[in-house]
Amino acid sequence: MYEKTATDGIVLRKRGVGEANLRVAILTREFGLVVASARAARAEASKLRYGLEPLTSARFCLIRGRHEWRVTEAHGIRPLGLSAQSGRIAQLLLRLVHGEEKNPQLFDEVSEGLRALAATKEPHAEAIECVLVLRILFALGYLPHTQALAPFIEGGFSIELSAKAIESRSLLVRTINESLQMTGL
Repeated sequence: MYEKTATDGIVLRKRGVGEANLRVAILTREFGLVVASARAARAEASKLRYGLEPLTSARFCLIRGRHEWRVTEAHGIRPLGLSAQSGRIAQLLLRLVHGEEKNPQLFDEVSEGLRALAATKEPHAEAIECVLVLRILFALGYLPHTQALAPFIEGGFSIELSAKAIESRSLLVRTINESLQMTGL
């Protein structure tokens, strides 16, 4: 018998498979990036239907099968807001995170950052996106902890932080681009 595991997660991508099945990429707190299947999740009567939308946060019940993970339940479903910035964050995570590796710091930063993005209006949204990308790169080990970047990597997301990020935008974008170039992806 297979063991059921409950974990918090954020759906980054979903793809239809066959007539009613789905394959979803979920960033989880305990397992990192998990690619799982969900049977009949696109069916009209499916309870999972709305819990597996991209950029949705929930508590997922997963079963590790012989060859793949399966999603069986989703509780506490919270949409994180669809925006261009959130979509770019999801694409970046899919590009940089490979395999199942526990990284609670990354999950917490992404979760908090996506909620901040959803609650922020346009002039500050791009600044929050820059800060979130910096924090993702730092959590994955692609950025060193420097004095210049410390205010952007530490602490919570706030209007004051986004105001600082707007002032230092050129430094942040240059640092992000250099880091992404070094990843070779």
